[in-house]
Amino acid sequence: MDFHIGPDRKLRLFLRTHHGSPFTLAFHGVDALTLTEIKYGNIVFDLVLRNSLQLTTSDIEALFDVKPDTQQAADVLKAKSGAGLQLLEINSSYGAHGLVLFQSMETHPS
Repeated sequence: MDFHIGPDRKLRLFLRTHHGSPFTLAFHGVDALTLTEIKYGNIVFDLVLRNSLQLTTSDIEALFDVKPDTQQAADVLKAKSGAGLQLLEINSSYGAHGLVLFQSMETHPS
């Protein structure tokens, strides 16, 4: 997995299927992003797409660095849940994992 963060809240993730076919996920209107443990040869286990109503306080903690059991976390969760955003959860078996909170996403073959 490689990535490019561009202007105007755009993000591109460059991935390959388990068969080696490359593809790109293009995100528009990125509201928040956290990617950790990025390593050479990342192996993504799965990608989980959730709508804003499925956001949790744990997501808010990871994305906005707020304590999960606080009024601030509850306020941010309420605001983001009502904003019509989507969340992509990246789970890996080796390397990068994280969350992307965004407005829209496109998939492109590379």
